[in-house]
Amino acid sequence: MSMEAFRELSRNQQKKVMRQEMWDRRAAEFKDKQRQRRREGRRRHKQRVARGETPARRKPSEQTHSGVHVVLDMAFDDKMCDKEIKSVCSQVRRCYAVNRQAAQQVDLHVTRLHGQCQQRLAATTDYSRWSAQHVVFHDGEYLDLFDKQSLVYLTADSPNVVDRLEPGKMYIIGGIVDKNRYPRLTLDKAEQQGIAHAQLPIGQYVRMATRRVVTVNQIFEMLIGFIQTGDWKSAFLDVIPQRKLKDVPDGCAEPGSGEESASSAGNSDSDSGSGSGSDSDDGAS
Repeated sequence: MSMEAFRELSRNQQKKVMRQEMWDRRAAEFKDKQRQRRREGRRRHKQRVARGETPARRKPSEQTHSGVHVVLDMAFDDKMCDKEIKSVCSQVRRCYAVNRQAAQQVDLHVTRLHGQCQQRLAATTDYSRWSAQHVVFHDGEYLDLFDKQSLVYLTADSPNVVDRLEPGKMYIIGGIVDKNRYPRLTLDKAEQQGIAHAQLPIGQYVRMATRRVVTVNQIFEMLIGFIQTGDWKSAFLDVIPQRKLKDVPDGCAEPGSGEESASSAGNSDSDSGSGSGSDSDDGAS
C-alpha cells in the first residue's frame, strides 16, 4: 500500500493495516526460525544416529497400515482464545509427527480446519507440504466425508467404553483446548449428529493425582500406543506423566515419564477422548 493511500485511511483502518503488516513480518521471521531449528534438529539427529544413541527415523516404506482411522475435528475455532488456538495447532503438528514415526500408522484426517486455527497453522508451518500418506486435510465435516455408521466420537462424557480399536472405524478426537469451559460439548455434538460415542478406558488402568487432563496429541499417542502393543495399560502409562499419577492399580507396571499433559481422558469425572488441554507445544519435523 502506498503512503498516500495509507494516509487516506481512518485511524482505525491504519491501525489494522499496521497490525497486519507486523503480523506478516513476525510470521515470516517465525517460519525462518522454524526452518533453522528443523535443520539443526536434523543435524543433531544424524549425529546421534552415527553415535548409536538413537535409532534412525523410520522410513515410510518401513511402516504398515493398521487399518484404523483417526479424525481430528477442528470445528471449534470460535470457542478458543488465541493462546488455546496456538496450543491446539501445536498438538496437530505433534499428531502428524507421531504418525510418521509409528511402526503401524493410522489414516489420519483433519476436518474443518478453518478460521484462526488454519491461519495459525499456516503461519507456523507449511502444512500443505505434509505427507498425504500420514495426514489428509478436509475443508468439510466428517459427516459429509465418511460413512456415518463408521464414526465413533471419543469423549469422556460417554457411558460407553472402548475396549479395542476396530479397523474401518473412524475415531474422532475433538480438536479443542477449552480448560473444561464446555462440559459435554463433544458428547452433545455426537448425540445431535446421531453417531456412536465412547471414552477410553483410562480409569480402569491408572488413577490420577489431579483431574484427568490430556491433550489432543496425547489421546492420539495413546491410540497409536495401543495399536503397536495391543495393551491399553502400557499405552496409557507411556503417555501420562508420572507426576499426574496418584497410584497404580494392582497389576499395573510402574509408569515412566510422559509428555506434558492438559486435557481430560479417563472415566466419569474426566473428559476422556476429546482434547481440552493446552500445555503440549511439540511440532512436526
